Amino acid sequence: MKRLDKAAEAIARSIMHCDSMRVISHNDADGITSAGLICSALLRAGIPFQATLLNRLDESVLAGLEGPVVFCDMGSGKPELISRVKDDCFVLDHHRPVGTLDCMHLNPHLFGIDGAFELSAAGTVYSVVRHMGENSDLSGLALVGAMGDRQGMIGANKTILEEAIACGAVEAKPGLKMSEDGPVEEVFQRSIEPLLDFTGDMEKTRQFFDDLKIKGNIESLAGDDLARLCTALTLKLLMQGSFAADSILGEAIRLKHEVVENSLEMVELLNACGNRDVPGLGLTLCLRDTGALEQARSLAQEYKGHIVREIGMLREQNKVLKNIRYLKMVNMEAGAIVSGLGIRYLYADRPLITLNHKDDMVKISARGTKPLISRGLDLSIALRKAAMAVGGVGGGHTIASGASIPPGTEDRFLVVLDEIVGEQLHKTAEDAPEVEDAP
Repeated sequence: MKRLDKAAEAIARSIMHCDSMRVISHNDADGITSAGLICSALLRAGIPFQATLLNRLDESVLAGLEGPVVFCDMGSGKPELISRVKDDCFVLDHHRPVGTLDCMHLNPHLFGIDGAFELSAAGTVYSVVRHMGENSDLSGLALVGAMGDRQGMIGANKTILEEAIACGAVEAKPGLKMSEDGPVEEVFQRSIEPLLDFTGDMEKTRQFFDDLKIKGNIESLAGDDLARLCTALTLKLLMQGSFAADSILGEAIRLKHEVVENSLEMVELLNACGNRDVPGLGLTLCLRDTGALEQARSLAQEYKGHIVREIGMLREQNKVLKNIRYLKMVNMEAGAIVSGLGIRYLYADRPLITLNHKDDMVKISARGTKPLISRGLDLSIALRKAAMAVGGVGGGHTIASGASIPPGTEDRFLVVLDEIVGEQLHKTAEDAPEVEDAP
């Protein structure tokens, strides 16, 4: 962390000497909070900026691009594109680096920190903006970015959390990590995180809480009621075959300076804005404009409806190869979310892949589990190789990656990916047979 912080300070000094800045960032929750962090710092420093939020970095982004430019949550895996930027260029990313960048480049992997689990892009950006002025009040956004990428409060993220608590940017207390506040029955009936067997059924939800003799608002639960509910949820998830209880039980983080107090609601709002192609609305939320809140909440409710529908399709239509599980769809609305929910709550036995044919491209989202990673799974490498084999591109993290491939190549891609994943898991099984039966 000390070495990363020293490099972040040097980048901050260079940015502060710029007369203007182009900000280019990813359009998911981590990318939008990353943009929110750097744009807030630039605004406070009086440096004019123009922000662009997009799904992927490709040739079209570079057309007419004039710097200085900072890439957030992207760039580390595209040295061939980044090298074509002639003006001052900064890359603040957490995806595994590929090749070498000749610009100022901050990435946790370069400092022995795992960017898949311990530091998000927003956390990386925050390490820079905290040296651009009195910006510690923005630390809550860095935590939102980490939660958006399903990271825990460990390693470098824990350091940011401690700083955020110390400066009053957030409060953290034992509780349920839910994206909605209010009466427990209503929250759980609508919840997709966790995804329970009574989700969507109010009668079954009420019976569950009546049996536990629990009433009241979820954010106010404490003591015996909270302990009893946590135990019941853990058992229910285990009965579903899910090992994701730690994703909803633990420290609930409340934001003290942002447009909403529930940190996971903020994640939900930003993901919805990105998915509905209005990431700029999400950036507005990160810049603390409450005028955008009603529209964002409406989009989030609409988006949740798509997720519920597509989870149903996953249950009914998923198929299995030897080493992977997959779902092929057309015009899917929430591929990444569905693959994440599916592997956490429904199918943890093998990597889960969604393939979505949309807009003359097949977009792929792949998710794994920590036990699979411990057995050798590396989706970043697997998706990159499999996509390249059919004329596409891919990459990301060991546990969560994405790709884009040409339509018509899906079956070949799946065969290649299945082979690569099998080799990864088989190789480790030979080296360490005692982990073969890990859950």
